[in-house]
Amino acid sequence: MHDARPERPADRRTRRREQTLEEVLDRAVELMATDGVAGLTMTRLAGAMGIRPPSLYKYFPSALAVQDALFARGQRENLEAWRAAVADAAPGLASLRAGMRATGRWAVAHPVLAQLLFWRPVPGFTPSEAAFAPAVLLQELVRTALADAVAQGEVVASAATGDGMALLAVLHFGVISQHLANEPQLDWEHGHFTRQHDVVLELFTRAHAVR
Repeated sequence: MHDARPERPADRRTRRREQTLEEVLDRAVELMATDGVAGLTMTRLAGAMGIRPPSLYKYFPSALAVQDALFARGQRENLEAWRAAVADAAPGLASLRAGMRATGRWAVAHPVLAQLLFWRPVPGFTPSEAAFAPAVLLQELVRTALADAVAQGEVVASAATGDGMALLAVLHFGVISQHLANEPQLDWEHGHFTRQHDVVLELFTRAHAVR
């Protein structure tokens, strides 16, 4: 039976606040795209929202707090991109390749958040533990995919070590860095650097190949 009870005022206030928070973050991304990731200020953000700065402080105490919320949003989206991509992939290297491609595509499609997540463009900014939590989980998913690949004899045990994951990160984010620095106007399929991503992953597997 349909519940026809009216929405409570407290629920409406909560929903409106959540909508405003998301709008603030959307405007922040737009400003960071034009002013640079480190160029965000509360004054500029309030102006973009059409409100006075004191009103903005009701939602975020500082620009760093806005960036922390954006970091959390980006990490959640990046994690979900991985999960969606590997849902139907076989364990091991197939899962790893699917997840790495998906997160690479996400970074290319969201260059502002990618800079905030994967580089250090904002002096003094350190993400909170809560904002960083999805990244920790994603690291574990990568480690699991590598461990599965080792168990299946696709690569040797060194692939799933700290050094192995470091090499994978260097190769993966090297592609993304080159793309965002040189061809940010292109999508994943048409970038000269992103088209090398499969080759890069093959280099990784060769470095840890079963002899």
